[in-house]
Amino acid sequence: MSEAQFHGTPRPQDEPIEGSFAEHLDYLCANDPRGPLSNPQVVRMLEEQGLPSFSSTYMWQLRTGRADNPTKKHMDSLADLFAVPQDYWSNRGTATTVNSMIARLNDLKESGADPEQLHRQLKAFTKLMSRGVTPEVLNGQLETLIRLQEAGVNAATLKRLQDARVTDIAMRAVGLSDEGLTAAAAMIDQVRRLEGLPPES
Repeated sequence: MSEAQFHGTPRPQDEPIEGSFAEHLDYLCANDPRGPLSNPQVVRMLEEQGLPSFSSTYMWQLRTGRADNPTKKHMDSLADLFAVPQDYWSNRGTATTVNSMIARLNDLKESGADPEQLHRQLKAFTKLMSRGVTPEVLNGQLETLIRLQEAGVNAATLKRLQDARVTDIAMRAVGLSDEGLTAAAAMIDQVRRLEGLPPES
């Protein structure tokens, strides 16, 4: 199978991902909200972010299973790039949870959400997972994100959805006019200034 075959249409997003490192890596490349990503793109992004990198040829070998012994350094580097937990490669439960989140984020992408914002949201969810937040809570937040998107809440509001308490606040904004949402955002920014925080996190 040629390298070019790994640059095309994403797999069905509800397809279970099991087994090899190559299958996990290919799934991430094909379904990353910023993608699909080619092998050279992944290598370039690693370099741009100052993460441990390697050649496009080695990336192709990893993605096709021709090289099946990546170093921990490279596995962690790829996990950071894709904003997934570092045990994504070896823990089926983690992979299942993350793949489900990626699929739901791609639903938002199809509705017009910004791919980079969706990547940052995945990164935020990964951080919450590292703090022990359960998959059920994370999936609930994702469903809330989708409802907010459908209700017309803009990306600036979605950006604030970092935990369940903020989600509850944002849900109260559903149905407000543009003027009302602007006023609510201004009040939030004022509280952030009072607490010594920048206007947006």
